[in-house]
Amino acid sequence: MAQVLSLRRQVLIKAIVTDQFKQQATAELQTALSQVDEQFQQLEFQAKRALQDLEKKNPEQLPMLRSQIEEDRGRLLAAKNDLLQKLNVIGQLEINQEFVQGNVDNFVDVGVGDNLYAKLAAPEIVVKDGVVVEIRTHDVSPIVRA
Repeated sequence: MAQVLSLRRQVLIKAIVTDQFKQQATAELQTALSQVDEQFQQLEFQAKRALQDLEKKNPEQLPMLRSQIEEDRGRLLAAKNDLLQKLNVIGQLEINQEFVQGNVDNFVDVGVGDNLYAKLAAPEIVVKDGVVVEIRTHDVSPIVRA
C-alpha cells in the first residue's frame, strides 16, 4: 500500500487590473468604510451613555472604561486608515497590471519518491474580472547539500 500524505500549501491569487476590477474593488472598500464609520458612531453613542451611567454608579471604574473606549477608537481608526490606504492603492493601479489579491489554501498529495520542493512550490492563479486566465507553477530544483 502506497503511503500518501495530503499537505496544505498557499496559492497566490493575482488579478489583472481592469476598469471593472477597479470599480468593484473601490465599491467594496467604500462599503467597508461606511461600515467602519457606522461602528465608530455606535461606539461614540454607547461610550457616552456608558460613561454617564458609570459616573453615577461606580466612578472609580471610569479610567478603565475610558481606556477600553480609546482602545476601541484606535482599532476603528486603524481599520479606517487601512481601508483609505487600500482605496488609494486601487486608484493608482494601471490597467493590465497584476495585483496580488491574497492567498488561499490548497492541498497537494505527496508520496514516497515525489519531489517535495516541487509539490510544495506555491502556484499562482491569475484572474481577469473573476475568470481564471492562467495557473502558474514554478519549477523548483531541490537544494543539494554536500
